Amino acid sequence: MQTHVFEHRGYEIAVHPERNAYGAWQATVSVRHADSRVAEFRPETIQPEWLTQEEAVRDGIEWGMRFVDRKLDESHDLM
Repeated sequence: MQTHVFEHRGYEIAVHPERNAYGAWQATVSVRHADSRVAEFRPETIQPEWLTQEEAVRDGIEWGMRFVDRKLDESHDLM
């Protein structure tokens, strides 16, 4: 499947949708900054399996954006 790449607050969020053994869609999310991986995860959601690829991509983007926002907010609090 195609990997979808988005930028949010200077971070690159890559979402790779794929079908699980039951035919439902899930996404793996990778967050990068300055050519180094910050995190890679499979979001654990209330609805972890989606009926369409588009839903899985949207969910992955939302998780990636929240991850970046929390990371930047935490680093701001330390200053």
